[in-house]
Amino acid sequence: MARFIVLGPTHPIKGGISHYTTILVRELRKKHDVRFISYKLQYPKLLYPGTSQTDDKGEGIIVENEPIFNSMNPFSLARIVREIRRDDPDIFLLNWVTFFFAPHIHYLLKRVKRLRTRSVMICHNVKQHENRPMERFFTALAFRYCEGFIVHSEEDRVNLLKYRPDAVVKKNLHPTYDIFANQFPWERANARQELGLEGDVLLFFGVVRPYKGLVHLINAMPEIIKQRKVTLLIVGDFWKGDEEYRAQIERLGIKEYVRIYNQYTPNEDVGKYFAAADLAVLPYESATQSGIAQIAYGFELPCVVTNVGGLPEVVDDGRTGYIIPPKDPKAIAAAVLRFFDEREQVDWGGNIRQFRKRFSWDNMVETIESF
Repeated sequence: MARFIVLGPTHPIKGGISHYTTILVRELRKKHDVRFISYKLQYPKLLYPGTSQTDDKGEGIIVENEPIFNSMNPFSLARIVREIRRDDPDIFLLNWVTFFFAPHIHYLLKRVKRLRTRSVMICHNVKQHENRPMERFFTALAFRYCEGFIVHSEEDRVNLLKYRPDAVVKKNLHPTYDIFANQFPWERANARQELGLEGDVLLFFGVVRPYKGLVHLINAMPEIIKQRKVTLLIVGDFWKGDEEYRAQIERLGIKEYVRIYNQYTPNEDVGKYFAAADLAVLPYESATQSGIAQIAYGFELPCVVTNVGGLPEVVDDGRTGYIIPPKDPKAIAAAVLRFFDEREQVDWGGNIRQFRKRFSWDNMVETIESF
């Protein structure tokens, strides 16, 4: 049994990294002694473009934790260092998501470097999706004193080694989020009844940002509905508003076939949309990996993904979904129509159950243990 201190967000802070860290702590605790230091404040309100950073009303994915980290309070960093010195863990495990946290991470890891404790960083995205001033400087600053890295895609492994050619990097594909199907189950019939849905349904899920390519999926809809009456569900927080997308939908004359839910989806309602859908579409322009595909696999829902970053690594083309070129509405339409044509000939659920074994949390724990 090893001793860990894990630093990361958890409920009520919302989002995929919060879910990921919480589930990981739960899995690590099956075998190890794990202390979970969580976030009291993640971002200052001024820097967060979404509606809210927290989900105070929904049902949480919860494990025992201590909310100490405050991104605007340097004294909280000093306290975390004191806790690490006192507990003397084998591993200090933390996340890399955005270079906003680079100064915080640099401060912590520089001091942990002097201790017996080994630092390991899980890199969810080595590079930002949008280019930012000083990104390279701050990323290198955060990585300087870390002793081990875990990435979820080959692209991230290559990118990380550009920052730290001497880094110890191990790749472990993003685990499946089956917790939504298990802890918050929805039956297909109930989900469709509540949403008032009939017929074929596509799902675009998650925070809406330009790099996720929603514009291309909307542009594909006229070609799709020429051949099938398909409803597209767009479910997620729009960071920069949904006006442009609504205008695009009006311009294309497809309003009756598209539903927009501009909101953060609480945990207990995630399954409603996945259970109701026939196919998830991830038309990303860039990506390293995606938790959305892993939520879909938890519901045995096939995915259309673009051939960018690590997305092709998580789809078995023709068996668990389809891989298509990015920024190509015609390719999206062709993949969607192919799916509905082949739906009865392919054992999508059985293929996904077999394929997702490689995305187990046990594999992730073993990768961390290898440090």
